[in-house]
Amino acid sequence: MIDWTPYLESISDSEKYAQWETFYTLTDVEGKTRPAKTAPLLRDLWVQTIEKEPQNRQERPEKTERFTVLDGLRKYATNHVLLKGRPGSGKSTALARLLLEESVGAQSLRLNQQNQAKIIQIPILIELRLYETSILDLILQFLKRHKLIIDSNTLESWLLENQNFRPLLLFDGINELPSEAARQNLKNFRQQYAEISMIFTTRDLGSDDLDIEKKLEMLPLTEPQMRDFVKAYLPEKGEEMLKQLGNRLKELAETPLLLWMLCSVFDNNQNKIPANLGLVFQIFTGIYDKKLKADVPTYQESRDWWRELLQLLAWKMTQGESKTEIQVAISRTEAEEELSKFIKNQELPKHYSKQWLKDLLKYHLIHLEGNDKIAFRHQLIQEYYTAEELKKKLPHLRDEQLQWDYLNYLKWTEPMALLLGLLDNETQAKRVVKLGLEIDLKLGARLAGEVNFKFQKQTVGLVLGLDVPKRFKVELLGLTKSNEVVNQLSQALKDSDWGVRWNAAEALGNISPETAIAELLKALEDSNSDVRRRAALALGKIGSETAIMGLLKALEDSDEYVRRNAAFALGNIGSETAIAGLLKALKDSDESVRGNAAFALAKIGSETAIAELLKALEHSDNALEALTEIETETAIAGLLKAL
Repeated sequence: MIDWTPYLESISDSEKYAQWETFYTLTDVEGKTRPAKTAPLLRDLWVQTIEKEPQNRQERPEKTERFTVLDGLRKYATNHVLLKGRPGSGKSTALARLLLEESVGAQSLRLNQQNQAKIIQIPILIELRLYETSILDLILQFLKRHKLIIDSNTLESWLLENQNFRPLLLFDGINELPSEAARQNLKNFRQQYAEISMIFTTRDLGSDDLDIEKKLEMLPLTEPQMRDFVKAYLPEKGEEMLKQLGNRLKELAETPLLLWMLCSVFDNNQNKIPANLGLVFQIFTGIYDKKLKADVPTYQESRDWWRELLQLLAWKMTQGESKTEIQVAISRTEAEEELSKFIKNQELPKHYSKQWLKDLLKYHLIHLEGNDKIAFRHQLIQEYYTAEELKKKLPHLRDEQLQWDYLNYLKWTEPMALLLGLLDNETQAKRVVKLGLEIDLKLGARLAGEVNFKFQKQTVGLVLGLDVPKRFKVELLGLTKSNEVVNQLSQALKDSDWGVRWNAAEALGNISPETAIAELLKALEDSNSDVRRRAALALGKIGSETAIMGLLKALEDSDEYVRRNAAFALGNIGSETAIAGLLKALKDSDESVRGNAAFALAKIGSETAIAELLKALEHSDNALEALTEIETETAIAGLLKAL
């Protein structure tokens, strides 16, 4: 029988996992104390179920469920669940928090056992980017790092039997697996141990979701969440940063990681907001080079070459071993070999490769993990440095080479998008977008909105000039997420074709411009219920209090799907003005409307909302559901009194 005590104690005592309770940060600086200026981790991240897409727009969508991220993962882990989210949205953080909480809980159960059999869940985190030989080997390596050394036969026996001590396997990063063979091994493992509780995360679903039926997606941060984070991180400068950002807050910082980086940049960049995401990364890494590490001792000349060295490593990883594969971790030996080539070309001493790699590991945005593997602190950082290297190569790439070796492959999409934000050459920017449109219209539209803002009128013009059906063109304009298309989309809300109006409302939701609120409010009264439904969601994404009265009216719409979306949108806006209408919606005839109203009240979470929810406890189970999500003394005291 396996003694799990040392393992559980190691997880519970690990600073690596405990820090997620209070910090959202990439790394500490070796040799320096943790900076005093940190912001609390956003604990109230939410997820929603991903249902099957309707075959046509006349078919009504299935009910959408929403939970705090850990509640959703726990609910569906037994039959396996896949968590999807944008880079930096908190997927890995969620697994780290779940690992810690479940380990502490398992320890507590063990200590409180009194000669009676209890089911104890043992959480194990499997970081798929470290894959080398098999899934079983990854599990053994993780157990070994946390003071439990067992052989593969013992592990397999436990996985198959798992009577009193049951595994909870947390697979992080399907998209980071290094090869098709690795993906097939994971599929086979999942099928072989189908009875084990498993949670998987991925950056995007793509074409391979491992045939997992239940899927959750991370919801973007709401504007109130983002504002609260900024004010907590920058108590003296937060208001000024928010004022400068205006309606660009969601454009640049819709995930916790990007929001944290943007705050760091604003704080260290003379209180200025960069023009686009690529420049956010450029300034952030520049600060890291020059300021945060200015007083640490490094080898001779090492610091002067840090950016070039990191670009080389990122390029090596992104190239992978084939055109379709990407690596997010390579061996230390491979990294040293890559640096050696560069150092040799610079006619520097050969031994610098080992010394300079040590510097980067100590003081920069790469680190050692797993079995002596080197990885960037986050895949987004790797993609930024890849973009910088690609920027140097771009003028020398033929059109055919750029299309077939880069634009044609999914792994280059994010580096290409970051690259376009860094380009200060209009000719090159238009060239990339034009070639992207020739490869795939949706790819080209996305890239058209990624270029430096001063060139977007020209690149978006390429999309506007496409000879495609109007419905599809409106969809493409939405993919640009550019403010340059807001007027065209607002006009499309008046089109005689309801499909065009539907697409326009969805597109405006993706862009979230406050200038479109008036037209979207009119769309809330559209003759077509699907257009009204989409307009309600778009207004929720924009998150302006200007839309509250229109959305409150939509809570009384004859179509339950419109009412559902109106309640959800009011939760995103998070204003106390909506409390009375949402409390009324707790009595709606439709279960999902009641659930979304509870979700919205939980997100508002004010003392007023709590007081009204406590009054509603007698007639509404949804009021109880909302109160359990509000972790305040008032809510807890009220629930105890109700008991």
